Amino acid sequence: MALRQRYPGRLPADLYRLSGAPLLDQWLLEPDDRSADGAVLTGIISGHPRYPDGARVTTSAVQMIEDEPAGEIQGWAWSYATGLLKLGRCIDLPYSRGVPL
Repeated sequence: MALRQRYPGRLPADLYRLSGAPLLDQWLLEPDDRSADGAVLTGIISGHPRYPDGARVTTSAVQMIEDEPAGEIQGWAWSYATGLLKLGRCIDLPYSRGVPL
């Protein structure tokens, strides 16, 4: 498991709900240009209550990300504002894995 955490600690309480979480596809982990450190996810969202399916979104600072494929799920990420997300296909996984949280 390739779990990376911004602040190591406990897993998010809603991780057990992963199967019902919104999907972020064609995603990329990028440095957060709104702050001095951290990283955000950008991608195409579906199944989120606040965003229409197919919208391109940028999350708040990513707190945890697990980007190793496990069965049908490609991984997951968690940020405070966006919450828990299932991860679909990454457009550049080697680049994303090099971005520090």
